[in-house]
Amino acid sequence: AFKRWEKQNGVEPRLPGIHLTHDQLFFLNYAQIWCGSMRPEDALSKVRSSVHSPGPIRVLGPLSNSYDFANAYKCSPGSRMNPLKKCSVW
Repeated sequence: AFKRWEKQNGVEPRLPGIHLTHDQLFFLNYAQIWCGSMRPEDALSKVRSSVHSPGPIRVLGPLSNSYDFANAYKCSPGSRMNPLKKCSVW
């Protein structure tokens, strides 16, 4: 959706003082949605009772399997955030 929007509207200028590309900012915003902190005992209780994955898993899982993320951040092939074997849905 982001790339489609860029094609239709053109690439916006970079934000002054921010040394990240638009692609990097897109992924950073995605990750920030799931940021949070909780006490270890609360985290364990949530993992045991919730049907949803904890925030860090919701970020690390999809992004480490994303070619676009790896390209945006120039992650080394075989690194934690750019494994050689990826899980692809589409």
